[in-house]
Amino acid sequence: MKTLLLFVGTLFLSINCIHAQTEAETAQKLREQAEKIAEKAKQDTGWTINGSFSVTASAIMLQNWQAGGADVAAGAAIFNLTPIYNNGRSSLITNLVMAYGLNRQDGVTFKMDDRIDFQTNYNYRFSDSWNVSSLISFRTQFDEGFESPGSDNVISDFLAPAYLVYGLGMTYKKGSKLILYMSPATAKNTFVLNDSLSARGMYGVDPGERFRFEAGAYVNVLYREKLNDRINFQTRLDLFSNYFENPQNIDVNAEILFFWKITKFLSFNAALNLLYDDDIMIPVERADGTMGEGPRTQLKSVLGAGFAWTF
Repeated sequence: MKTLLLFVGTLFLSINCIHAQTEAETAQKLREQAEKIAEKAKQDTGWTINGSFSVTASAIMLQNWQAGGADVAAGAAIFNLTPIYNNGRSSLITNLVMAYGLNRQDGVTFKMDDRIDFQTNYNYRFSDSWNVSSLISFRTQFDEGFESPGSDNVISDFLAPAYLVYGLGMTYKKGSKLILYMSPATAKNTFVLNDSLSARGMYGVDPGERFRFEAGAYVNVLYREKLNDRINFQTRLDLFSNYFENPQNIDVNAEILFFWKITKFLSFNAALNLLYDDDIMIPVERADGTMGEGPRTQLKSVLGAGFAWTF
C-alpha cells in the first residue's frame, strides 16, 4: 500500500512539473511573440531617435621648457541627431550634425572644426524597399574662417558659403540603417552673404553676386549603425552633377562619424570629412614655382576624447 501511494504521489508530482514546465515554455513563447509584435509596431509607426553629443578639451602649458614647444589649448564639441518617424507607408528621416572647435596656440586662436549640416527626407513607400521621396539639405558654418592661423584674410563666414539642395526622386530604404536617395531633378543653391567674399566671386558665384543656382542629378547615401550600447557609427556621401556646366565634374561631400562611449560619461570620437567642389578655388603652387588657384580635394579629420552622451 505504501509503495502504491508513493508511486501515485511521484506520478502526480511529475505530471505537475511537466505541466508547469509546459506553462513556462508557453509563457516564454507568448512573451517572444509579444516582443516581436511590439518591435514591428514600433517599426511601422512612431518615432525612433538616436544621437550623440561629445565635448573634448586639451591643454599644454610650458615654462622654461628646454626641449621647446608652445602653449596650446583646444576644445571641440560635436552633436549628431537622427530622428526617424514612420507612419504606415510614410516616413520622415532627419539628420542634423553640428560641430565647433577652437585651438589657441602662442596667443593665436583659430578654428579646428565648424559645421552646420541638416538634411530631411520624406518618403512614401510603394514596395518593401522603394519610396517616392523628396529631400532638403542645408549646409553652412557658425563663424568666420581665415586663410591661416593669425591671418586677417577672411575666406568663409556664416552663410558664406551656404548650400541649399532640394529635389524629388527615389529612395531605397531597408530598415533604418541604409538609406539611398537618387534624384534626376535636383536644385543646388549656393549663398555667399558676405559682401567681401561675394565681391571676390568666392564659391562659384559671379563677382558681386550673392547667389548661384544649379540644376542637376543628386545622390545621397546615409548609413548608420549602432554597433552596441557603446559604439555608434555613421557615414554619409553626397554627389551632385550640374547638367548645364561641366557635368563630368561631380561635387563630393563625404563624412564619417564614429563615437565610442568608453564609460558612462567618457568617450572617444573621430570624424573625417572629404570635400570636392569644382567651383571652390584653392591657392596652389604650380610646377614652375608661381602661385595659382584651382579646385582641390579638401580633407579634415578630428579626433578627441572627453565627455559624451549617446542615446
